[in-house]
Amino acid sequence: MSNTLIAFNNRIDGATLSGGSWSGTLPLTNIQSRQLAKVARSSNLLLASTLINADITADKLVRVIGIVNHNFSLTAKFRIRAGSDNTPSTGVLLDTGWINIWPSVYASTSLEWQSTNWWAGRYSDEERAGITPERFYVNTSSINARYWRLEFDDASNTDGYVQIGRLFLGAGWQTKVNPQYGGLSLGLESPTEIQTALSGAEYFDKRTSFRVARFSTEWMSESEGMENAFEIQRQMGIDGEVVYIHDPDDTSQALRRQFLGRLRQLSPIEYPYVSLTKTAWEIRELL
Repeated sequence: MSNTLIAFNNRIDGATLSGGSWSGTLPLTNIQSRQLAKVARSSNLLLASTLINADITADKLVRVIGIVNHNFSLTAKFRIRAGSDNTPSTGVLLDTGWINIWPSVYASTSLEWQSTNWWAGRYSDEERAGITPERFYVNTSSINARYWRLEFDDASNTDGYVQIGRLFLGAGWQTKVNPQYGGLSLGLESPTEIQTALSGAEYFDKRTSFRVARFSTEWMSESEGMENAFEIQRQMGIDGEVVYIHDPDDTSQALRRQFLGRLRQLSPIEYPYVSLTKTAWEIRELL
């Protein structure tokens, strides 16, 4: 198990994008929009068509890379590279190799033997309904690079194309001491509206539920509290994008405990003891 990580400062908005073959009406630049429903859609499923080059204008620290609101099939893979040119073919600083976009989310012991997803442990098509598909890659350390390439391999996608609503390339702060377990929680909140008729019958205006993570980072040194926790709150406010990563080493629960969100409130940096700080966090999923 690894300590909780908060990613911030998404570099994608100021990036120059190129590569691939993307729809004229749903262009690649749509991944720079905060509206997740405003997707970029490839023209076809060829490897040469489903890649993204991102020039983030200068060498900047990136630790978390994420694709949000995508349509990738259960067998899709992706590859991330960073280097000294826009290929990147020289000065390669990161090459993840091909990774499953949909990782296992169930242990085989959690599923019945005849379940269609028993072998792979991934979500079934039925279970994927109603969620915002997200996939985050968390590197073991930050990569200081200007040029990034994401490649996607999803030749069996029955849609005939791939699409992505948002790309995240951000820095990350990992707590030196894990959040206090006494107040750590991850829950779902539903904005569904309910109206009750005079007869007592209920009518529902169904809306998508969103995740909320609540936790407290304590036993921080003064420098960690001010230079990390305080700075994230100052720079991101309650509107900036952050990514909540409960445990970077986690695999089976990653899709449930990682999400793109925002700080729901800004909490003060407290001084419970001399030279030690703490603060509370509440992160709401963005849909």
